[in-house]
Amino acid sequence: MSDTERNIVGERSMPEANQLILIAYTSVATHQMSHDELLALLNHARTCNQSQGITGMLLYMDDCFFQVLEGEEQLVDDLYDKICLDQRNHHVVKLIREPITERSFTEWTMSYEHVSREDMASFTGLTDYLDQDHPGFNGMATSRARKLIESFKHGQWHRHDLTQQKFIHIGT
Repeated sequence: MSDTERNIVGERSMPEANQLILIAYTSVATHQMSHDELLALLNHARTCNQSQGITGMLLYMDDCFFQVLEGEEQLVDDLYDKICLDQRNHHVVKLIREPITERSFTEWTMSYEHVSREDMASFTGLTDYLDQDHPGFNGMATSRARKLIESFKHGQWHRHDLTQQKFIHIGT
């Protein structure tokens, strides 16, 4: 094998510099967030995500967050590390971190929904999970997270309520 052939083989085995990944996590807010606080958080996230090419979704229920981030590996990992240090939340639990071949949330720099337990039960079928004694998304298993992502991705429960700013999407 020539040096050129070895270099080509070596290059193919190296990971792509722009590998796309998805991270899904849950966390608990340090306090009950007001509507204005949530909108400020969301607007900041959208601005930052757009500049970094990060897309995803954010749900808030019972003072807990469920978030999906997707984008270039290093950028998403860096953002997740920053979120872990954010003083507005604690008990950050990474549920999924995996490579993806395409984005699920290409239309949203950060889609957002403030949901109730009833919303979750009726649109996702996670009734048995919601009947358990834990707040919001805290304690969610990976399989439940995947089901929630799929339900949201396919638009089964989007309420386009722009007057209440409950669901807003901004194209990337």
